[in-house]
Amino acid sequence: MNLVAFPLQPYNEANIDSVVKTVNSNFFGHARFPDPEDKASAYFCLIIKDHPFTDGNKRTAVLWLEVFCELHNIEIQSNDTIGLDVIAISVEKSKLPIEDIIKMTKRILFNI
Repeated sequence: MNLVAFPLQPYNEANIDSVVKTVNSNFFGHARFPDPEDKASAYFCLIIKDHPFTDGNKRTAVLWLEVFCELHNIEIQSNDTIGLDVIAISVEKSKLPIEDIIKMTKRILFNI
């Protein structure tokens, strides 16, 4: 199997660290993303929109989402017409504010 791999650079680490800090941040004592579904959606969208890696951001976001949901016993709503890859592309192309993208993605992924 021929895989393309790019070495992880310090700026990649800093960029993904920024995503983690954003998702786990608090404002005036309140979690920015309080529920596991909020966090899952935020990680998914921010990895795609912040583009922390040279390549594979959408694939990484999908994998991170699947692992996060499995670890937190969250079920992604199955949708026969829209796959995670299509949702990832839609997130990438969206021009809406990131908070709106995260809310819409949460509704799509978790039917909430």
